[in-house]
Amino acid sequence: MKTILLLLFCYSCLWFCNASGKKQSKKIENISLRTADTINYQTQIQPILEARCSPCHFNGGKMYQKMPFDKGETIIDHQAGILKRIKDDQEAALIKQYVRQRMK
Repeated sequence: MKTILLLLFCYSCLWFCNASGKKQSKKIENISLRTADTINYQTQIQPILEARCSPCHFNGGKMYQKMPFDKGETIIDHQAGILKRIKDDQEAALIKQYVRQRMK
C-alpha cells in the first residue's frame, strides 16, 4: 500500500512539474562538479544557457548583439547577472567553476 501511494505521489509530482509551464528547451544531464575537471564551454555551459536563455541571447535573438551567450567571454564579463537568473544550484556552481577556471 505504501509503495502504491509513493508511486502515485511521484507521478503526480512529475505531472505537476511538466505542466507548470516551465520552459525547458533541452534536458540538461550529467553536470559534474569535480574541482580537477576542466569545464568545457560548448558541452557543459552552453547547453545550460540554451535551455534557460534562448532565444534572446543566441543568434537571431534580441539580446544577441549585446550579450552573445554562444561565446564564453560573455559569461566571464556578466557572471553576476547570469547567476541571478540561474536558479538551479548545480548549474550555478558549474558556471562559477567555469569562470574561476578562466580567470586563472
